[in-house]
Amino acid sequence: MAPSLNLVLVHTEGWQGLADFVAIKARVEETAPDIEVFIASNLTPSSYTRKKAARRPSLIFSPLRFLAFRPDRGKIYVGRPMSKLIEMGRLVAAGLPVPTFEEIRPETILSPEIYGPYVIVKPTHELASWGQGIELLRTNNVRYRASSDYPADHPGRYAPMLAQKFIDCGHVMTCRVLTLFGAPLLTFCRKSTKPLALDACAEPFQQPDFMPTPDSIAYTTRDPAMLALAYSAYCAMPDIALQACDILRAKNGNLYLLEINPGGGTWMFSNASAEGFKARLGINDLTSEFDAFATCARILIERTRAEAI
Repeated sequence: MAPSLNLVLVHTEGWQGLADFVAIKARVEETAPDIEVFIASNLTPSSYTRKKAARRPSLIFSPLRFLAFRPDRGKIYVGRPMSKLIEMGRLVAAGLPVPTFEEIRPETILSPEIYGPYVIVKPTHELASWGQGIELLRTNNVRYRASSDYPADHPGRYAPMLAQKFIDCGHVMTCRVLTLFGAPLLTFCRKSTKPLALDACAEPFQQPDFMPTPDSIAYTTRDPAMLALAYSAYCAMPDIALQACDILRAKNGNLYLLEINPGGGTWMFSNASAEGFKARLGINDLTSEFDAFATCARILIERTRAEAI
């Protein structure tokens, strides 16, 4: 069978290993002879690939936003950095369990009856990541700071800060569920081995106080409730194909969704953090949990056949 459709995988050096996309391409072409797969570099215009791929109906998938590459045709799924306020607003509008939050404005006075004794203060800037600018404060002490009051490298200089209800999980913990079109590719949890004891800390609590890396364990999970919540997050924002859902489980067992990291810098199989994840989890192959590349191939085949234009 001659190919009648195209799938374009857009690779960004330093954010995804090229070998990952080559493996996915091989799986697609092995099982779907009607689809030709192209791998385009996101760091160059990739003119030859772009023009050749445009000869047939195509689907384009890029974990990150487009940089130098711009497709000539096709159904596009691409990472979309967005303000945390917009992202979380969309999740709340879909009825998902996002902890109460609001933008910190000059007139903001937070209610302990709504937020409890502690709140997380974090940036809304679309490119803030890796915990940058996150603090835990007593609710009564949260006050607006003008952007000019933040250090030059702080994301609070470039976008508003928000306050979010602190979810007491007993032991500090967070779980991540990485999905493609809602299908799980990788999950892991981090949990402190020490009970939470914030009263013994001086305020403001820096991130190591409530996410103490040296005193935490990491493990994979197939928790059905977490996988279901991650799928619901995809359904709420189906334009974001690759989602990295950060989820908490409170002491009462309830799950809360913090964010989905829509910018797409979360291809954990081969990004800069991959070796660290492997070491923490004690596994050599991060794709093994859900046969991630086979899953990607299967889903991209389905999407290409259904949506290529």
